[in-house]
Amino acid sequence: LRGWDSFTDGWLMLDMGIVLVTAVLLGAAIAYHPLTRSKASSLDELEQPKTFIMYAMVGAVIAQIVEMNPAMALVVFGIGGLLRFRTNVGEAKDTGRVILVTVVGLCCGLKLIVIAVFATAFGWVLIWYMERASIDRMQIKGLDREVIARATEAYRQILTQAGCTILGEKKKVGKGQLAFVFRGPRELDRDVL
Repeated sequence: LRGWDSFTDGWLMLDMGIVLVTAVLLGAAIAYHPLTRSKASSLDELEQPKTFIMYAMVGAVIAQIVEMNPAMALVVFGIGGLLRFRTNVGEAKDTGRVILVTVVGLCCGLKLIVIAVFATAFGWVLIWYMERASIDRMQIKGLDREVIARATEAYRQILTQAGCTILGEKKKVGKGQLAFVFRGPRELDRDVL
């Protein structure tokens, strides 16, 4: 039963909740800094704050583990190196999830069940919140120079009616091109749009 009895410690649960929420809020303050956010021009840069927030939360969970068992600092360091150099997890935001599940597994092995369950639930809600909308880019080519202004307004209206928020647009009148970066609802079908 070692590890399971921590669920009856209300103060521990409250402390962990405050720590995780504080880490996410402070991480978000840096991730969504207005000066860097306004300069974002690619999809990766617009998605980057999700990675920062996830890493802030993972850092807080690691600190909770190390606080309860200081020897785990070396284990976490070793796992981090293994993940970084030996694992191809795709995009940076996926790395945050891989590290989180690794740390949750570490908690289970150490019988820090309350931290494992709390971090899993908190991480699940955090991922759901951050991924509830997707950021995408749409490029329209082959427009006549005379219709670019009207086409821009028409495409903007279609995106808005589909529930999208336009984050940026770029016109290349000489090439007859438009590009929109937008945040759309999760259920948005890009092909239908």
